[in-house]
Amino acid sequence: MIRFKWKEWNLDKIAAHGLSREDVETAYDRRLGLHQERADGSYLTLGVTPAGRVIAIIWRYDQEFDALADSFEEDLVFIITAY
Repeated sequence: MIRFKWKEWNLDKIAAHGLSREDVETAYDRRLGLHQERADGSYLTLGVTPAGRVIAIIWRYDQEFDALADSFEEDLVFIITAY
């Protein structure tokens, strides 16, 4: 299951484009086509929000340490921006 990593920084960036956390997470799940890897190692994904808006999402895989499992969790998506 994909989990998203949110910080005030990326929430502010998507809000500047009139998007909410729910909009972006839903659009990521309702993507159009394949994730496109970019030169900097991030990905571009096109997806559809609950309201039907097609948006671009720029993201990368991130790692978070899980102290209980004493390992890094890999299925973490860090949203850089969306518009």
